[in-house]
Amino acid sequence: MKRKTTRKSKKNENSFVQDLLLQLLKTIPQSMMNALVIGGVIIALIVGAYFLLRNSDVSIGNEATVKLSPTTIEQMEAIGQWEFLAISDEEIADTVRKGIFRDDELVRIYKGTLRLGIDMADARKDWIRQSGDTVTIVLPPVKLLDENFLDEAATKSFYETGKWSQQARKQLAEQARRKMLNRCMTKANIETARQNAVAQFRQMISSMGFKHIDIKVSSTQTKSQSSKTKSSKTKSSKTKSKSTKTTSKSAKSSSKSTVKSKKNN
Repeated sequence: MKRKTTRKSKKNENSFVQDLLLQLLKTIPQSMMNALVIGGVIIALIVGAYFLLRNSDVSIGNEATVKLSPTTIEQMEAIGQWEFLAISDEEIADTVRKGIFRDDELVRIYKGTLRLGIDMADARKDWIRQSGDTVTIVLPPVKLLDENFLDEAATKSFYETGKWSQQARKQLAEQARRKMLNRCMTKANIETARQNAVAQFRQMISSMGFKHIDIKVSSTQTKSQSSKTKSSKTKSSKTKSKSTKTTSKSAKSSSKSTVKSKKNN
């Protein structure tokens, strides 16, 4: 009889505790219940991940090095031209044609956008290399990506007297084009485009998992530098032609002297 009474009392106590817990749960708002459930799930995931990493042989320091696949390199090369700086410019070009009674004048306003970047077609074969966890990149030089940067639709005639041929208008447009090149293709703008290229490529390569990245951009020759090299080449060719002339003259003089000596003999 005592055992039965004790079992009944335990059952009554358990049912009382269950009823009390149910009543307490009913009093808790639904939003708080959701928060508690989500928090419990997050804690369980964190604890499980901790014990999984602790018991496994995988460690962050001993991760396998990421490798650049040929497919990834081909995808980067397939993009072709990469634009890193766009410069909008507006120039006024004018020309005057002398006449007997009056002079004709043509003044036009030209607009254009010069896009600076790199062309992967100019890159060398080993432009990207991997040595362990280090990636070395040598990008092609920054250049003007499109030579036809004048916006013909936005061209306006500011002042015009007389009749002008299409050839004269083309020459005027070429004058404006040269002005835009001189104004926009400067060392400062080219350096800005180079810095943007390095930053974007560094971000792209680091997103692949690489930490040690060395990026260089090949040097770009400005118009002044190219004109200097051309002038130096022409000067060297002139000096060579002069030297050949002097040698031919000396050869002629030596041949004359030999002829004279033969006659004397």
